[in-house]
Amino acid sequence: MGTDGLIELDQSCWVALAKYNLALATGFSLLAVVARTTVPDNELLLIENGAFAVLFGAIQTYAWLSS
Repeated sequence: MGTDGLIELDQSCWVALAKYNLALATGFSLLAVVARTTVPDNELLLIENGAFAVLFGAIQTYAWLSS
């Protein structure tokens, strides 16, 4: 149980991975909002934080679906 055919992990590992990536996605989303409000001219920082939020959110969703 808890395998996706690619990585063999038990359910508790998938849940821990999902929670960790949820925290990362939330953190990078908050950083993107803070960067947008405090330094509106720094678009690179905003794009980087948005990309990290999407990436870690996708990994988090994948981990939840695999558990």
